Amino acid sequence: MAHISEYEVENLFIDRLESIGYEFVELRDYHDVVANFRRQLAAFNAEKLTEAKGEASFSDAEFGRVMIHVDNHSVYESAKILRDKYVLQLDNGKSVYLDFFGSDVDRNIYQVTHQVTMDKAHKDDVVYKNRYDVTILINGLPIVQIELKRPGVEINEAINQINRYRKFSFKGLFRYLQLFVVSNSVQTKYFCNENEMDGGSYNPILKSLVFFWTDDKNTRINKLDEFTAEFLRRSTITEMLDKYMVIKTTEPVLMVMRPYQIYAVKAAKRRVLDSNQNGYVFACTGSGKTLTSFKLAQLLRDEPRVDKVIFLIDRKDLDDQTVDEYNSFEKDCVDGSDSTAVLVRQLKQDDRKLIVTTIQKMANAVKSKRYESLMDSYRDKKVVFIIDECHRSQFGKMHGDIERHFRNANYIGFTGTPIFEANRGKDGRTTADVFYAGTKLDACLHRYMIKDAIADGNVLRFSVEYQRTIFAKQVAAAGIDPEQMDDPDYCRRHNLDLESLYHDDERIRLVAADIFEHHEQHVHPQGKDVYTALFAVDTIKTLGKYYDAFKELNEARDADKRYRVAAIFTYQANEDMDEGGDEHSQELLERCMNDYNEMFGTAFGLDSFDAYRKDITRRMKQKDLPQVDILLVVNMMLTGFDAKPLNTLYLDKNLIWHTLVQAYSRTNRVDKVTKQFGQIVSYRNIKRAQDDALRLFSGDGDPNEYLLESYEYYLSRWMDQVPVLRKVTQTVDDAGQLQSEDDIRHFILAFRSLSGTLATLKTFGKFEWADLAVALDEEEYEGFKSWYLYYHDEAGKPEPKVPVPVDVDFDVELVRTDRINVMYILNLLKSAHEANKGKGVDTADLERDVDLVMREIERSDNDVLRAKKDVMEAFIRTRFYDLPEDADVQQAYEQFERESMQAEIEEFAHANGLEAKDVQDILSEYTFGGNVSEEGIRRKLAAYRMGLLKITKMTRAIKEFVIDTYNRYRAEGE
Repeated sequence: MAHISEYEVENLFIDRLESIGYEFVELRDYHDVVANFRRQLAAFNAEKLTEAKGEASFSDAEFGRVMIHVDNHSVYESAKILRDKYVLQLDNGKSVYLDFFGSDVDRNIYQVTHQVTMDKAHKDDVVYKNRYDVTILINGLPIVQIELKRPGVEINEAINQINRYRKFSFKGLFRYLQLFVVSNSVQTKYFCNENEMDGGSYNPILKSLVFFWTDDKNTRINKLDEFTAEFLRRSTITEMLDKYMVIKTTEPVLMVMRPYQIYAVKAAKRRVLDSNQNGYVFACTGSGKTLTSFKLAQLLRDEPRVDKVIFLIDRKDLDDQTVDEYNSFEKDCVDGSDSTAVLVRQLKQDDRKLIVTTIQKMANAVKSKRYESLMDSYRDKKVVFIIDECHRSQFGKMHGDIERHFRNANYIGFTGTPIFEANRGKDGRTTADVFYAGTKLDACLHRYMIKDAIADGNVLRFSVEYQRTIFAKQVAAAGIDPEQMDDPDYCRRHNLDLESLYHDDERIRLVAADIFEHHEQHVHPQGKDVYTALFAVDTIKTLGKYYDAFKELNEARDADKRYRVAAIFTYQANEDMDEGGDEHSQELLERCMNDYNEMFGTAFGLDSFDAYRKDITRRMKQKDLPQVDILLVVNMMLTGFDAKPLNTLYLDKNLIWHTLVQAYSRTNRVDKVTKQFGQIVSYRNIKRAQDDALRLFSGDGDPNEYLLESYEYYLSRWMDQVPVLRKVTQTVDDAGQLQSEDDIRHFILAFRSLSGTLATLKTFGKFEWADLAVALDEEEYEGFKSWYLYYHDEAGKPEPKVPVPVDVDFDVELVRTDRINVMYILNLLKSAHEANKGKGVDTADLERDVDLVMREIERSDNDVLRAKKDVMEAFIRTRFYDLPEDADVQQAYEQFERESMQAEIEEFAHANGLEAKDVQDILSEYTFGGNVSEEGIRRKLAAYRMGLLKITKMTRAIKEFVIDTYNRYRAEGE
């Protein structure tokens, strides 16, 4: 297998598909694909066509109508058309309902082809000519695209290749592609198609949405041959398309379910329909329980044996995001009101089989005499309750009432942190007790634990730092070890009270200062992206102390360096928790709200607390900006709050069991590439509680599997990786002299590994470049980085200057920063200008300064700055050293830009026989509206009396000039 070529892999794969029922068909180009679609669609609908017109075929006119219906749609719209029927008007005046896809494996027509060429000659909106590896067609439509690499090649190269195809050549019927499969024979993944454009911008498929396939025990099926036998079986792929893909109703998004979600749904369906018993799904927090549970509800809703499916959510989880998420799966399915009457009205509707409501409203309906007659009518009906976050005590309290009322009901729960014997509460019941499945069945239907989710990349690992804040140099009591004074178990054994030390004012000031000192490196670890943080403390009183400490620290900082700190807590007991509220707490909350209003221009008060909570939630999720940087809480937001941009949890409170795992899990949602793990910074020693909790919720596994290693471990990795880089390129200058594709590839891979390690190291509070500089210092790293970015830029060009491997995965987000921008460069120039006031400038000085600025621009990932490189170099060479001593460098540069742009417009206009004003008008229109109207250009050119061919060429030339000029002269931030 080691020396097998991609061609051989492809042929073996096609042979395997033929052996499991696919028919091979030779399709050379897009015309062949369309002709095959015509034949197979007719064969798939043969019975209907024969009945209506006497033969199973389409006339040219009939097929033309079919193509008008199916062609030129987005991926999202095509997915809906695929699953819908089409009324075709036949030439004889009759009509037939055509199907494009069905759930019947025996009726569908399954084909496989390879090396289809897409080019402009056969499909005019194709940008670049491409040839695809293997395509699976169902009823003539391309449905699954497989890209194969030889063993040893990174699988991400195939993902990058598919993204290029999506952008430039998947047009026409290829918009019906639903799924992609990528493989290098020993590693295989699948993922869902998406619209290639989103709001006018290219929308690449993220690698976090590319999944492994597994068996029902979460064991990966990696090898292509085994994957084909399981996933690409005709019955499996049909079921995936029919049951386990989601077409969102409120946004143009397609989703495909992951294997553990599918196995959980299947197990729950069997439990309800075959065993008539209860059960729960143990799926770790952040693994997509909402989609899994809702898909189960939809599939049970469609079962004739089920009278009603009632999806229960805790009221406090029904925020805007949750409502939007449920409604995106099925439009207007959620009643977000607090009115039980709405629920009752839904229960009366026989045609409404799926109801999404709150636990609290269902409890009210069951208990109310007012609704007794209606509720009694459901006593013996087949009702299935699906309960989200079923570990909550709230459901346990009402379970008895519901169970007594609905005598023929089934209950399926979903939780990431079940209640076991070890962590059960005062009532003594476990989750298995609540969802009792009889003596012969396991109440737990399917397990997908945190170790599985981390291994699959569906959630991130945790980086946990313990900051010791309790010290005792001298202890009066004999036999007490000062070194163990921060260990709560040790102190408990020796009857030492740590509470007063935890709440000491000086300690709180020190902790607050430490958070502010290291906050930037936690939430802005590497690259452009900035994240948000929670800070959880033990009481409202402690929260008030920290809030004031942060306020004092902020006031000492420059205005543009201050952190946006907010706080939220409940100031009186409610049905779920009691945070020790009193009048002082109410006053504190009011003060926090007033500060928040001043910071964000809002007007919240105690009477609009829920709106305040929602606004904070949106800012923590970066839905509204500016964001909240640090949110102080006691208990709120530590469970059920999902915010992908949240990457750090500061802790000054004790947590155990499911409360600890739930709190930690606020930080480890997969987001951008720069978010590599969830960060926990604890100012109390809760390591034993942490290990116990992680062990419990991972099936007694090693808790260290879910945690990052120590700072020293990653420092050692850096020391090992630097020689690998230097073996490829000893110096920064050598990195710019690489000639072969293999050498450049090795450099990219070596530097990429190094930058990943640096990103991790920078998140530790003790990070210092001095520790790393023994092997490679910051200046040299930045030099290598500039060449890394150069090769990345070249890889994106149609004709690169060097042989860059086009499919290598740069992970450039880890090294991109916005810190070097136009203003940064102008300030460099200003400093140089001021340093040389009154001095003559010789050639060496000029070249040194030009070289300095060019190096800084090459280091930058700021697209605006890199586009301006030639303009800035011209400014330095022709204008900068002639500026008067009191000149404003920024104003001088902006004036130079305006003059240079006008000169380029005039030169372009003169060279092409045009009026400069006409070119300027087109550029102004593009600057204002973001669009170049080719029709508008043609109207202007009509006055020049050119021939049609020349107008076409000139239109293209003007468009290219306008876009290029705008990109080089646009203001930063445009």
